Amino acid sequence: MKEIIQRVDKIADLMKSFSNKDKLAILCFLWNEEKNVSEIMTCSTISQSQISQYLWKMKLEWLLESEKKWKEVFYKISDNKILELISAMKIIFNDK
Repeated sequence: MKEIIQRVDKIADLMKSFSNKDKLAILCFLWNEEKNVSEIMTCSTISQSQISQYLWKMKLEWLLESEKKWKEVFYKISDNKILELISAMKIIFNDK
């Protein structure tokens, strides 16, 4: 029973990130490839500083990982389960 509760807690935490429209937009934008902050800004109307805060929080939540390449930091989704979940949402909501 304890294992089930831990799994449910983990899923609930993930769903919290998906309930924030800006975080969800960033995750969807990163669905098929890694991107830097400038590229992520093209999918949103929020400021660069707000995007940076979301990226930092999503790294702490283990949703994203980052890699520094030259002077830029690139972000990508950290877990295939998240990619599968986004894929399922795209199918359900008919977004190709």
